Amino acid sequence: MDKITRILLTFSSVLGLLPAVTQAQGFTSVGTRAQGMGGAFVGVADDATAIYWNPAGLAAGSYFSLALDHAVGESTHEGTRGGRSKGTFIGLSMPALGLGYYRLAARSIVPSILLLPVDEVASSRNLSAVAPVRVDSLVTQHTGLTLVQSLIQGVAVGTTLKAVRGRAGSTLVDVATVEEALDSDGDEVFGDSGTAFDLDIGLMASGGGLKVGLTLRNVLEPGFQRPGAGEELTLERQARAGMSYAFHPNWLAAADFDLLRSRDAFGERRDIAFGVEGRIIPRAYVRSGISFNTVDTPGVPRVEDERGAAYSIGGSYAAKAAVFIDGHFTAGKERTGRRWSVAARFVY
Repeated sequence: MDKITRILLTFSSVLGLLPAVTQAQGFTSVGTRAQGMGGAFVGVADDATAIYWNPAGLAAGSYFSLALDHAVGESTHEGTRGGRSKGTFIGLSMPALGLGYYRLAARSIVPSILLLPVDEVASSRNLSAVAPVRVDSLVTQHTGLTLVQSLIQGVAVGTTLKAVRGRAGSTLVDVATVEEALDSDGDEVFGDSGTAFDLDIGLMASGGGLKVGLTLRNVLEPGFQRPGAGEELTLERQARAGMSYAFHPNWLAAADFDLLRSRDAFGERRDIAFGVEGRIIPRAYVRSGISFNTVDTPGVPRVEDERGAAYSIGGSYAAKAAVFIDGHFTAGKERTGRRWSVAARFVY
């Protein structure tokens, strides 16, 4: 246990030295199982989506896993700001090796309305009544190879080496609502596509029914030029710790904690998530979770339920012994928005 403790402390110390940046594609962009548990999955990560959530999870995961996953999310606040995301994931994995591809697309509203006094913001009922807004888009495609190595009994480290191809876009629109701004892509101007190298790192320690994990994503923070602005939209570094405990042969509970702050269309955030998953009949599984932001954003007008909770439900059905169909839905107010996803998994 002394060796395990030293490894965990060293990993945590490294995370604490890493700075945060200002643009993001959210951590919970893919993974139907993970999102059904509210995003509490770093300490679970036992199928092909571990390539994304915690590469080290493959060491104690399935002998073979194949996952196809698609997710969509949107959050808006009338008259001020909003964001939309889509994520598609394809991955296959074995205990020491994984191959994955995922595409993440994020759009966010950058309204000049935010430069006005809070009372003027509160009195505005639409975007165009104040000024045109800027819509920023970032589309990235990640192709990765995951390698996993056991350090000592019950402890593994994994890394996903990625080639990231990205394209940043921007447009000014004069519309009546946030939804119209998010939908208006006809005049969007994209910068040149670029390719960068990046990597994710994960650590997993397990014993009995307890698993503890740490994940560091986008270690090198690749950025992609926004057209005509001399600015980059950056894949910010993300760090998350998680744990899970199998309190029954068919049930487990999990919790995740962001270690670094990130940003979304509404400002800074650092999330905590809790979830459960269990089998209710031989072929059916259910899961549920809750997550919430723990950060108030200084100097930014507060929107309704800015730190409100997101509630998630999901389930899986085994169409055949090793083939699962997954679904999930997340809902909340304002900043939380709504997300849904579907997936198919082969697990052996």
